[in-house]
Amino acid sequence: MGLPAQLPVTLLCLLAGTAHFIQGRRGDIILPEVIKTLNILTERKTPCTKLMIADALAVPKNTTEREAICRAATALRQFYLHHKVSWCFKEHGELGDLKLLRGLDRNLCSMVKLSNCPGKEARQTTLEDFLDRLKTAMQEKYSKRQS
Repeated sequence: MGLPAQLPVTLLCLLAGTAHFIQGRRGDIILPEVIKTLNILTERKTPCTKLMIADALAVPKNTTEREAICRAATALRQFYLHHKVSWCFKEHGELGDLKLLRGLDRNLCSMVKLSNCPGKEARQTTLEDFLDRLKTAMQEKYSKRQS
């Protein structure tokens, strides 16, 4: 009593389809999570949000959405890994916000599935302004998905 020859192929196709479905659903979950995190971070006005970050959102018009998001993630990573930034968050008892920034970086990277992005922006902006503009961009992206 053997298995039909088509069964392994059928199972493989089902598995591949399921993986694609799960990956697609994960993307649907990440964007609202990013917006939720940005809402939390932008509501809090703390001394650390006045620190300067690379203005990765000021990109040329020919920059793709994926590359812009990847640049934003890179700027966030370079920002929160800086010892002066870590000290500020620790000094003001805002380690939870630092953790949120790390999670935001991780989620942005997951959204675009890119790891190498240009990361040396000449212009600087405050973290507060950067997060506000990133939130607006993510809300616009979410609105486009819903319509």
